[in-house]
Amino acid sequence: MPAGLPYFAWVDAGETTFGSEHLRWDESIFSFELKQEEGDPASLTVKVRRPTCTATGDAIGLLGPGRKIWCWFALDCGPALIKFRGRLVGIPTSIFEELVTLEFVARPFDVVAQKEALADTLRVLPYYDPIMLDKERRKDPDVVLEGYTKVWHYDRETHVLTVSDEITGEDGLVEFDGASEGGKVFWDGLGLTLASGPLSRVDISAEFTWSQQARGTVDLTNYLISHWPRLPEQAAGTIRSLNASDWPKHGTGIGDGWEVAESTAQDMSDMSTHTESAHSKIELIESDGSTSSSEWSATQTTTNARDTTSFGSIVTNDSYSATHDVDPDGGGSTSSSRSHSESFALVAVQSIKATLVAGYSAERQCTEKVSLTLFADVQPILTDPEDGEALRIDDIRSVNLSDPEEGTPIGDPRRRSYIATERGNRSLEHLIALARTNLMKRARAVEITFAPKLSRMPEVTLRKSAFLAEPRVGEALGKIIAYSIALDGEDGKPNCQIRMACTIGYGGLAVADDGLPTYCSTDYVGFDYQQFVGRTVLVDAFLDSSVGYQPPDASPNDDGIDFLSALTADDVIDVGLVVEHGPDPTKEEEEQVPNNAKNTSDDEVQQQTEARSEYIKEFILPQYETRAKFKLKSMTREFSTDYELQVTDLKIPTGYDLEAVCDEP
Repeated sequence: MPAGLPYFAWVDAGETTFGSEHLRWDESIFSFELKQEEGDPASLTVKVRRPTCTATGDAIGLLGPGRKIWCWFALDCGPALIKFRGRLVGIPTSIFEELVTLEFVARPFDVVAQKEALADTLRVLPYYDPIMLDKERRKDPDVVLEGYTKVWHYDRETHVLTVSDEITGEDGLVEFDGASEGGKVFWDGLGLTLASGPLSRVDISAEFTWSQQARGTVDLTNYLISHWPRLPEQAAGTIRSLNASDWPKHGTGIGDGWEVAESTAQDMSDMSTHTESAHSKIELIESDGSTSSSEWSATQTTTNARDTTSFGSIVTNDSYSATHDVDPDGGGSTSSSRSHSESFALVAVQSIKATLVAGYSAERQCTEKVSLTLFADVQPILTDPEDGEALRIDDIRSVNLSDPEEGTPIGDPRRRSYIATERGNRSLEHLIALARTNLMKRARAVEITFAPKLSRMPEVTLRKSAFLAEPRVGEALGKIIAYSIALDGEDGKPNCQIRMACTIGYGGLAVADDGLPTYCSTDYVGFDYQQFVGRTVLVDAFLDSSVGYQPPDASPNDDGIDFLSALTADDVIDVGLVVEHGPDPTKEEEEQVPNNAKNTSDDEVQQQTEARSEYIKEFILPQYETRAKFKLKSMTREFSTDYELQVTDLKIPTGYDLEAVCDEP
């Protein structure tokens, strides 16, 4: 069979394997073009003689019912065949001409199902992070490739859908080095173009949000007792100037997200009154042997309270009477009696023995804002790379990281930081992947087109790289991004073309650095708690060691509460305890206190008693009024922390050395 001979066979859709039975000519081909470009299925355009009915000579509808619309096409390239299986698409052009043009595409009929199935296998960190996408976008299989330097690849024979790397072909290298007859390329058809200039850097801003949730209790008893003002004689563990009824009760709100979980209070002083009586009798023996007696009795009513202060003694009664019995013989007797009563005012101060356990229910909105700049280590085209074009991506926001419906990505919603966790580091690597993808793609700034010999074309697919050594361009290594084979029946000369894209980086590898742990041995504490100085890790998923970063230490801009630990009063007190009493009475006011006042009438007693009562209420009792205030840290606050992620420059392969070309004489 002569090289360059095309075969064409109409087949059923189920004939997916090429065999010798397909080496036939169901149509007379006058010209054809087989081509494929990166990301698209291969296509075949053929010119054939217009099909007619043998009996009538009328044109046959190629898309009519019952017609086969699938074909196998093969071209003998010498050592091997290049094959294509496709489906007829559209209405044939030039239908009324002698020659008609048929167009076929090697697009799988189940492309949607294949793409969705393949996308499922690619939804892995750090290339794909579902928490950075809303639920609708997650359904789009094309979104999966945003973190990959890959494109969809359609096999021109099997129609199996895969992905192919845009920098290095996974199926090997096709070499055109001129060292052998097959390695040479034709003089004509060579071209070099500069695509849009490479990106100098990518700036990314992202927000990670979650609702910090926690439930628990904190015992405030010791804190309140130890910080409450006390007198030297006061009983230990008691709180002065409060009644048990004043103490907060269970369920009382005591701050944002706080309430009393447990509470007890016991009055330490008995405020009831009691009466004490005393009686005495004295008998006197006169010189003449007679006797006389003197009797007295006293009654006092007071309170049982220990901590009291007396204010104002008012004499309510003071009367004296005497009786003289005179004997005509010069004798006689005398008797006397006195009645005295006073009224005292006592101010009793209560103390309590109390406990207080506060319960919290935290629901705090936390945000970590991460920014990073990834520079590309690329050769300049017209300007210094640092002055080149930059891409900014700043619309990246996570889902609620504590949402159970999302799988609670933060792990424990009590955490103060997400990005400092192992899962958080994977999200940071995803951001780096997004930046890396854009820089790598734009680094393919040189496209070279060349014309190989027909015999090499069966080796060519869009899953391979090509190496070209040619005096006019030097050496180039790049990914094959397009190929075509065309033949015009007028001259019978096949025209082959390959286009490759070459990166213009400086090459090299990013270097990891273990850094120095700041706490202790790295084996002693977990990932969440250890911190390092000068640590740089490579993103293991990027097998080319192209970029590294410094995992950030947790440094949340919050109020310091660590819900992962047992909380104490010191952890949750925002404003410390302040106990205030009323002002002390002035000297002028003190003089108004009736003290040992003696009254001559009931009206005066009444007036003095009422005056004393009013004074005590207005000036004395207020100084014992107690106001205790403290503030607990809010359980409903919002916090935001900014982080600037440190990354190495992105190392990009040297597919084509522009500087070496420029240095040539």
